[in-house]
Amino acid sequence: MRKLFVIFSVISAFIVLPGASFAQRSSGNFEADGEDDPYDFKSFFMFGVNFLSDNVSMGRKDTVAVPYITPYIGYHHKSGFYAKLSVSDAPSKSRIDLLTLEAGYEHSFGEHVNTGLSAEKYFYNKNSTSIRGNAKAGAGAFVQYANNWVEPQLNVNLDFYKKTDYSVGLMLDHDFKLLDNTLHIIPQAVAYAGTQNFYNEYFVNRIAKKDKTFKKDVLADAGKFKLLDYEFSLKATYRVGKWLFTAIPTYVIPVNALTVNFPKQTFTEKLSNSFFVELDICHR
Repeated sequence: MRKLFVIFSVISAFIVLPGASFAQRSSGNFEADGEDDPYDFKSFFMFGVNFLSDNVSMGRKDTVAVPYITPYIGYHHKSGFYAKLSVSDAPSKSRIDLLTLEAGYEHSFGEHVNTGLSAEKYFYNKNSTSIRGNAKAGAGAFVQYANNWVEPQLNVNLDFYKKTDYSVGLMLDHDFKLLDNTLHIIPQAVAYAGTQNFYNEYFVNRIAKKDKTFKKDVLADAGKFKLLDYEFSLKATYRVGKWLFTAIPTYVIPVNALTVNFPKQTFTEKLSNSFFVELDICHR
């Protein structure tokens, strides 16, 4: 599998033909926001590499850090449709941990309202210790009110496990544009609420590896919708020609600990704050 990872990385490095036209529009991930980007509203191919220092979901995480190195390739049409393929290597586990297929559509209504839809198909390694390692697919939508002050954004997500999870995130941010709009500094604050079937399956999977007869749920009220965490980040993007560099340090405060019912003991989960960094290099 790691040979496939190397091959994929090489393909990513040569996927864009010389002289091709590139563009980049905001999708809430690793693009410089705003109409000042000269690549806005053009079709483009992209390739890049992403690094995530730890896989944290809704404030929940594995007992040890699960970093990812993820090369990706994709295409974004000027109409707003896009598609992306990524392969995530878990260097601490010496294996390919995840392959993701993603497609979506983004559209702006006037000068102030940005919207988007997305769908993802996940292929996790059967031995994955990721907190989301049992996910099969996901879907999401967002709506943002763009302005010169504080930009609110609402995210709604569905994640498909044996039992479907749903979550809602409310984000507030502001875009500081510097160096002729090539550098963007965007402080962000978001609160997430949702269900935790993903966390229940994570616990069950870890128990089942030791006790093959265990098939029960272990989290009380895993399907109950509740506030799960607060996240604070400082997103920075820097554009140099066709290259886009992004860094997103994030601090996470989980809330509302659940009761865990293991076969021989019951306890309240121990929540701890998290800090992780996401880095991305993209050519478009």
